Amino acid sequence: MSVFLRWGVFGILGVAALLYAYNASKRLAQVHPGNAQAVAVEPASTRGDGDSGDADVPVAQSIEPAPPPASAPPQCETELIVAQRAIELKKAGAPLDRVLRIQEIAWEEVRARRERLAQVATRWYGYEGSFGPDALRVAVINDCRQFAPAP
Repeated sequence: MSVFLRWGVFGILGVAALLYAYNASKRLAQVHPGNAQAVAVEPASTRGDGDSGDADVPVAQSIEPAPPPASAPPQCETELIVAQRAIELKKAGAPLDRVLRIQEIAWEEVRARRERLAQVATRWYGYEGSFGPDALRVAVINDCRQFAPAP
């Protein structure tokens, strides 16, 4: 009788583990960077169509005279992605340790490069202001080029 009870408990725990993994994967899919960027792009396009309530947007764009660089080295593009995700996760209320475990940082094999990406994520996670996409791109790429990214 105890064998059946034992297998029954293991079966229940196995089903619970499967349900937990399924729900966790759904939550991860909701905060995936591809989904977050699609959501972030929609409000910006709808806001510009007919809503002129934000007077700060044209002023902020006119302050930044430098156009965003057309092409950047792959290292700088990676730093831009890390900065964008750090800002998005900060807005979502995620802790810094979760930001430092994102795919672009955690899967980096070269230690010096991983530390540089962690620096970028920490810097932009702690930033309190708001950047437009073009201004953020200019700031991150200029910072990347100035400090010569690690190999």
